[in-house]
Amino acid sequence: MSLRRAAAAVALFAAASAAHAQFVINEGFNNVATLAGSGWVLANATLTPGITPGWFQGDQTIFTSQAGAPQAYVAANFNNAAAGGTLATWLISPTFSTTDGGVVSFYARADIVPGFSDKLKWGFSNGGSSFADFAFIGPDHTIGGDWTQFQINFGAQGAGSIGRFAIVYTGPADSANYVGVDTFTVAVPEPETWALMLAGLAGLGVLKRRRAVRR
Repeated sequence: MSLRRAAAAVALFAAASAAHAQFVINEGFNNVATLAGSGWVLANATLTPGITPGWFQGDQTIFTSQAGAPQAYVAANFNNAAAGGTLATWLISPTFSTTDGGVVSFYARADIVPGFSDKLKWGFSNGGSSFADFAFIGPDHTIGGDWTQFQINFGAQGAGSIGRFAIVYTGPADSANYVGVDTFTVAVPEPETWALMLAGLAGLGVLKRRRAVRR
């Protein structure tokens, strides 16, 4: 298969995946109080907790949500840790299938105050919800003052496998301020999308063999 045809096949699959993805998790954080009942884990692992317990309903007077009602996002702030402490505020998704690959997507935004910054880190587990179960991806991310989408791909782990995704509010409390997360989704291609990809690749393989015979 030529590089041009391979690229075309990948582009076709990407377009098909976007058009035919199914959401296995689609959370808009309309009511943070109900998250635990939906399989979410919200935990403040800060060694020196502050006056706010952890993630809470968004405060629309600071900024409004990325989508939905003005307060429909989940937020955390510097008061999750006592003065001089280090933030470790965990937001862990429900389990989802990793039999096939897919995409985790969410939006994040900080309240920008000169001299302060808010940081998040994130990663996957193989379905466990203990902090030690998670492998983080890349360095800590400093969050900007506009809602920004983050998308993280995950590969197929085989039949019966599951995963969780964690977002952690981190960094020194004394230099942090306020951060929000909204519109969290986990999307995987629908079965017919995989069939389309395999059929397309198979068709390209047949074309290559036919041309080889003509030579």
